[in-house]
Amino acid sequence: MRTLCPSMERLSPYIWLMRLTFLKLMVYRMRYITGIATYAIFVGGQYAIWKAVFSAKGLTHPADRLDGLTLHELTTYIAIGYIARSAYFTNTDSEIAARFQSGDVVLDLLKPLSFHGQWYAQAAGETLFRLLFFAAPMSLILVPLFGVQAPEGAGWWQFPLLFVLAFLVNSELNLLAGTASFYLEDITGLMSLKRNLMMLLSGLMVPLHFLGPVLASLTSLLPFALVSYYPTMAYVGKLGVDGHPGFPEVLLLGGTWMALLRLANIVLYHHATRRLEVQGG
Repeated sequence: MRTLCPSMERLSPYIWLMRLTFLKLMVYRMRYITGIATYAIFVGGQYAIWKAVFSAKGLTHPADRLDGLTLHELTTYIAIGYIARSAYFTNTDSEIAARFQSGDVVLDLLKPLSFHGQWYAQAAGETLFRLLFFAAPMSLILVPLFGVQAPEGAGWWQFPLLFVLAFLVNSELNLLAGTASFYLEDITGLMSLKRNLMMLLSGLMVPLHFLGPVLASLTSLLPFALVSYYPTMAYVGKLGVDGHPGFPEVLLLGGTWMALLRLANIVLYHHATRRLEVQGG
């Protein structure tokens, strides 16, 4: 007797993979606990730098603004950016590369499941784990420590939606980098470049509109901006304010990049499987 509708039956293997990834990460939860201290140091270091910048510019009053942000808003921007990153950051690209080099990627290709769907499910399981055991405990420390403010205006509903979009865009970028191992064999350098670019071009280290008109206009149109800049700007209530794109414009940008990245991943994957040469075995 069938107990699941056809759509749920098709999804059940991916839900199982998501659950398996979640349980696997439970074994190594201590490294995430120690990671909280690392992220706290990052936020504390950036807070000290920006506080010195405000002071050097004579912006000592709490209401003084630097490019539209008070020190309190900028501190919130940084803290929320790192908390969000702790949740959506996954190692999909390096894991695909490792399975390619060991030859285990053949097992993934032989499964009667979508190759991309498998890695999406595992990324979702890791993100769920990170939300519960990394981002949530980190929030309990960073929010009172740095006086992180509550979401401004419509940020309370815009931020969660843009967080989901950030997860999707980040997953597509990881799949692109991981699939590149089918061509490059060793993508260690590529992953290092991608992660450093992500830190800078996503607006995690410096809000993109701080980069000047030309660079800000360019970087705000790239998919990296959807991963951190726009979600955190929504949180501090700055979307549609002071010339920043509004929520509909950000969704349009996100939808465009998701379509382009999905198409690129499909084309790259189908071409890569035709020339697959597995290392190891």
